[in-house]
Amino acid sequence: MNLEADTIAALTERYEQTVAAGEDKFLNRIKCNVEGEIELPTPEQFWLELVTALLSSQQRSTENAPLDRFYTMKPFPLSLQAYVELNDVQVNDILRPFRFHERITSQLRKNHDWLFGKGVGWQEIESGLKNLLAQRNSAPSIDHKEIERNIAQLLADRLKGVGPKQSRNLLQALGLTRFEIPLDSRVVGWLRENLGWLICVEGLSDKDNYEELLNRVQSSCESAGVLPTVFDAAAFLKGSTVKKSKNPTTSIGYVNRNGQVVIRNTGSPGTDHGQTVYQLGCSHCGHVYGANGSDIHLRKCPNCQDGMPGLPIE
Repeated sequence: MNLEADTIAALTERYEQTVAAGEDKFLNRIKCNVEGEIELPTPEQFWLELVTALLSSQQRSTENAPLDRFYTMKPFPLSLQAYVELNDVQVNDILRPFRFHERITSQLRKNHDWLFGKGVGWQEIESGLKNLLAQRNSAPSIDHKEIERNIAQLLADRLKGVGPKQSRNLLQALGLTRFEIPLDSRVVGWLRENLGWLICVEGLSDKDNYEELLNRVQSSCESAGVLPTVFDAAAFLKGSTVKKSKNPTTSIGYVNRNGQVVIRNTGSPGTDHGQTVYQLGCSHCGHVYGANGSDIHLRKCPNCQDGMPGLPIE
């Protein structure tokens, strides 16, 4: 076992030992996503988790926060049964205490129309959920990753306002996934602090960047003999929030999707307006070259990836 796997195994073991002491969040994850059998989510349950995903992506959902109190309201004001009786003005009034309420109101309407209105979205989603349920109610297998990822991608592609993280958050909340996990700032913070991984949080909104990091997490968890969803619960409880930088792609140590690493800001004028030249290094072949700061996120290595020629560096 390597150092990364050892660290993940030790973290998870610590929280497994606390189950008897009643670590609710960790224990609930085990019950929800690992142990026993569950039933197929109803349209009402799916809609509730979709509303949760859209709202929590725009504001804090910590204990006793306004969003947390909103979810505990009885009856829930935006249940599927209630929603069909509301127009957008009424929905917007209900969501007014929250950030970007007008945008979320619009997203809910488009999602409802596709899922349960004139669209046929629910039939497509339900078919995928049934496949996930068959896996969930059997022993965990590494082969289950493929279907989990396919359904997570389907949700992110078809549902308005749902990106790579929230699609996995939604499926995990329904108890249907064990390998595809939401990579939030607390989990990413734990990975950076304890494993030294250089991660750009802002870059995780991009599907390819997200899945590249998730592949790495899944591989380390497999080596540790730990299910990613169990690791996720432990890392979330232990993790520390990562602060966003104003321009993450020019941060020293940033790695783009092609494995190109930011080494330093040379301070020399670039070839684009207002840009300076940054020294990049290829993590695959070690080639070093210069690039405008504005190009870093999409740069390919000139030596081994047929990228554009690099700029001179001093």
